[in-house]
Amino acid sequence: MSDTQYTTRPALSSTKGHSEIEDLVDFVLEKTESPVDHWAVAATLESRGMRDVDAVEKFGKRDIFDLADEVYARCRERLAADPPADEEEPQPAWYRRLARFLKLYLRGTFFALPMAVQIVSMLVFGFALWAFLRFRESQATAVAIGTMLSFIVTGGFVQAIGRLGLSYAEQGSHILAKKVCYRLIGAGLVVVLGIGLVWYAGNLLVPHFPHDIILVSLMYYLLLSGLWLFLAVLYTMQRNLAIVLVTAGGVGVIWLVTHFTPWSIYVAHWVGLAATNLLAFLWGHRLLTRRAATVAGELRWAELPRTSILAYSVAPYFAYGVLYFGYLYLDRFVGWSAGETPLPLIIWFRTAYELGLDWALLSLVLTIALLEYTINEFAAIIIPTQKRFSAFQIAEHNRFFLRFYLRQVLLLAGIAIVSAVVTYRGVVSLQRYDHIKQIRDFFASPITFQVFYWGVLGYGLLVWGLMNGVFFFSLSRPRFALWSIGLATVINALVGFVLSRTLGYWHSVIGMVVGSLIFAVVTTRYALRVFGDLDYYYYSAY
Repeated sequence: MSDTQYTTRPALSSTKGHSEIEDLVDFVLEKTESPVDHWAVAATLESRGMRDVDAVEKFGKRDIFDLADEVYARCRERLAADPPADEEEPQPAWYRRLARFLKLYLRGTFFALPMAVQIVSMLVFGFALWAFLRFRESQATAVAIGTMLSFIVTGGFVQAIGRLGLSYAEQGSHILAKKVCYRLIGAGLVVVLGIGLVWYAGNLLVPHFPHDIILVSLMYYLLLSGLWLFLAVLYTMQRNLAIVLVTAGGVGVIWLVTHFTPWSIYVAHWVGLAATNLLAFLWGHRLLTRRAATVAGELRWAELPRTSILAYSVAPYFAYGVLYFGYLYLDRFVGWSAGETPLPLIIWFRTAYELGLDWALLSLVLTIALLEYTINEFAAIIIPTQKRFSAFQIAEHNRFFLRFYLRQVLLLAGIAIVSAVVTYRGVVSLQRYDHIKQIRDFFASPITFQVFYWGVLGYGLLVWGLMNGVFFFSLSRPRFALWSIGLATVINALVGFVLSRTLGYWHSVIGMVVGSLIFAVVTTRYALRVFGDLDYYYYSAY
């Protein structure tokens, strides 16, 4: 009896469900226009409330996926018989595309304005927020260690604030954005203080640094760490002008202290950084509060997920932030700890090396600005392009985006070359003013030029990898970027250590170049895989 019922049900259900399946086909085509695959069909059917039991009882199928196979096949048949009209929009004129490129590229350079404020301040006043032209190498060492450590310790929290804060803000959940920013800032400050205490206590047990240097370094470390956390909120809200004004205000406070008090440059820096921290915090708090006040209805009572869930979701981005800033400064730690003769400290600031990298960093700024255009262009074309291709044109769809990616690589290479030439010519032209001591000192060592050449190459390769990482982050594949920069960091350390101990301390920059090459190659391999199957990666990202 039961066997008879089992064998006859599919035939009865198939006849009865024929028109209902056509209704499902209508529904899927209405919702998706052109479903990518049977997985997309299954998800669409589930959004209608279809369950496995419905697939069995109403349509005689094994489960929802078996039903999706038939619905997808019928969708393809119907689309093949009556393909949708081509809705491709006409391409804008070349001058409009150029204007869009320039607009986005210039917006990408805007984030460098705070750096420009620091450079102008150094040239005009002889100091910046945490730099001073007349620092001795021992003083510069203390400040540099505190500065680099502040970036590395807060890098993960800054990345997490950007990820979660922006995610909630884009959903209109501004109260949750405010809560998560404050929670991450609080956690970041606790970690900063904890590492500072461990560092201080460890130096008391094993005194690698004199007590006065460790105290100075700790002050810069604490104040700069707080600044990066507070500025992360302004970066997340894309308030670049606010960042410029905040940093300029801090420089103004330092000028007042140096001109109207007998205090040392250390104290002037600390007062200026404290004022900058306060301004950044208040500005960010005001923006978060104003946005949170616009939330109405049930969203006002929304709560953040458990801390464990938040931590799990943001862990890859946090790790990437730590590795990224660690990578930027790794070659300095490696090179500055090498020397043919015993160093005064285990890490010793090398002026010629730092000047060369700072010079190369200018070319990095001009190159990395392209990423603003690239990611905006990708976001602008992905949905209209998908509508141009039917479910039968997946290969053509993926080839279109693969060509788009290759164009971005070529554009990046061109801008990297131009920026290197412009940076070199611009700085070298200052040699005509060699009667100015600061400029004369800048060109005093040939090591500065050697480090610049290698630094430009390494930073150019680094931006290539960062561009690939931008695509990974937009498609929710942060681990591709994470594994790549992790491997690059190991290579950077190994190559830099060997060369700096055998050829000379400044050769640690070659370790950065080799590591950046590995980062670019590995991320490009992942990028080609992603764009080769972009239909899957885009569908599964959300």
